[in-house]
Amino acid sequence: MPPTTASNWGSMEKNYFFSGQGTMALELFEQAPQLDAIIVPISGGGLISGVALAAKSINPSIRVFAAEPKGANDAAQSKAAGRIVTLPETNTIADGLRAFLGELTWPIVRDFVDDIITVDDMEIIEAMRLCYEVLKVAVEPSGCIGLAAVLSDSFRNNHAWKDHNQIGIILSGGNVDLGVVWDSLRK
Repeated sequence: MPPTTASNWGSMEKNYFFSGQGTMALELFEQAPQLDAIIVPISGGGLISGVALAAKSINPSIRVFAAEPKGANDAAQSKAAGRIVTLPETNTIADGLRAFLGELTWPIVRDFVDDIITVDDMEIIEAMRLCYEVLKVAVEPSGCIGLAAVLSDSFRNNHAWKDHNQIGIILSGGNVDLGVVWDSLRK
């Protein structure tokens, strides 16, 4: 039996479920075909499943990384345990990343996501500030976690990730509640 690859993974019904999210990878490759890594926010796993399947179908050697808040790190724990881990509670400013992996998304995350980078809320807030100051774009906490991951010490100091120079980062969402951000800074 041939090894499972992004091009032969699962049934057509499963692939159809993720195809919409996979268009993000296609758009990234149109703009930057030289990418050697993509970083995607992870929660329930739908977005990263589509991106990982599409990206690895185009370039099987590309590295796909998930970015997750430390206060909702079920995907990182699941990947380490080799099974779905559900947390008793979550605690993060990235409210869009509080969902858990499901039965459809877990196999893709397990097999096609190369690693999961966790960051704390202050790193997420710093990435939001950077997006606003440099790009003049308001990005919600859940949507800028990929940038927070790339800027984190854990990413920069990891020798396995050191050689990635052409990194695509999925930024999404502009639903920013500044009251929540300010309250997080006061904690």
